[in-house]
Amino acid sequence: MKTGFLTLAMVLSAMSAAKADSDPLIPDVIEWGASAAAIEKALEGKCANGFVNRPIDPPFLPDVKTAQVQIDCDGYDFMGAPRWTEFVIGDDRLQMVWVMVEADDKAKVVEALEDAYGEASHESDLFIAFTQNRAAWREEPPEVLFYAEELAPAMEAWLANPQ
Repeated sequence: MKTGFLTLAMVLSAMSAAKADSDPLIPDVIEWGASAAAIEKALEGKCANGFVNRPIDPPFLPDVKTAQVQIDCDGYDFMGAPRWTEFVIGDDRLQMVWVMVEADDKAKVVEALEDAYGEASHESDLFIAFTQNRAAWREEPPEVLFYAEELAPAMEAWLANPQ
């Protein structure tokens, strides 16, 4: 029995390491579909200036049936700097994360996105998107977006025809 447990532990450890290596940019606290309580727990000690959970009314996420909240984390470390980061949760499922950056960070951030995800799938005056990995650079305000697979159809439709 010990051998089976040890083997399982080694496999899970390898899978966890592979997951982290496969997406070096996405904040490590992101677990798509996680509840607000789980995200708050994951953020403990990771927001240099604390975090707050606030309702968003009206919701802007598609298909929200009960409620949308946003956990604002002040000082989350992203690409070596403390950033304001917004964890957007619809119907108690994490669906979107916005990381605020500076306009001066554009070249560094876009290069990191290209290094991690390859060629952009969509480019406009508003954004540079990498739909293959559900990520984007937004011009104004300057920020990086990560979104859950469940939002992919709506995001890709908007990215193809932003208005």
